[in-house]
Amino acid sequence: MNSRIACLLSLSFAGAISAGTVHAQDAAPPAPVSADPPSFIYWADNSLTALAYGSGFKVDPEEQSTVTYEHASGSKIGDLFIFVDAIQFHGDTRGDDASTWYGEISPRFSLGKMLGKDLSFSLIKDTLIAATYERGEDSDSAEAALVGVGFDIDAQKAGFNYLQLNVYGRNELTKGARGGMHDVQVTMVAARPFTIGKAKFLADGYFDWVLGLGSEGWNYHLNPQISVDLGNIWGSPDKFYAGVEWDLWWNKYQIPNSPGFDTNQNAISLMFKYHL
Repeated sequence: MNSRIACLLSLSFAGAISAGTVHAQDAAPPAPVSADPPSFIYWADNSLTALAYGSGFKVDPEEQSTVTYEHASGSKIGDLFIFVDAIQFHGDTRGDDASTWYGEISPRFSLGKMLGKDLSFSLIKDTLIAATYERGEDSDSAEAALVGVGFDIDAQKAGFNYLQLNVYGRNELTKGARGGMHDVQVTMVAARPFTIGKAKFLADGYFDWVLGLGSEGWNYHLNPQISVDLGNIWGSPDKFYAGVEWDLWWNKYQIPNSPGFDTNQNAISLMFKYHL
């Protein structure tokens, strides 16, 4: 299913810890370095995204609007990504069913941080235990638990803000699904800033690939965004973005595409994002 991790994320924005100043007395041996111990949370980011209008959705009504809350943070033990979508269907005649919600929580636990060792090798900066819990309004049709391994990839030389890969065992918790982790999901998230003239842009997004080894079919979900940093125009960079989101989903919800029921989605939405 939809997984923005996780970052997201997990989703990893750059975070830093400030150390205390070293003081020395005149005509005396240097004093030992003193630094305030860092807090458990190194950095955190919260944002609201409005997909003001989108068209081209499949399975669900073709036209939709969505408001998304996202939280991303890094800590002494790893990182955390959470998001919740509130979705409004347009032109729908189902009354109370014209809206729904969907969310995920994705903690990752850094083996390097918890063991106090440098586990980097080649392009891999860190290895993590990754998990995700997915839940829709109707848990009979949208609920899953995922556990696996995550990798933070050193992508700074290529100009990326972050590049992460997670490989999960996937346990469908929906009604009628076979219990246990009988499927595999591969998720990658990335973000790369770029400029055109004086304008700052951000290209980011993710893909989820469920291999279809279990009781449900395969699906591939690709969700890129391109946005311009409008806040940078008035001196508040990285605060307010506007752009478009492209939502490509083959065999949406793991429903096989067929001539009688098209489940291959190609949707585009107008997007506004504000970091709180």
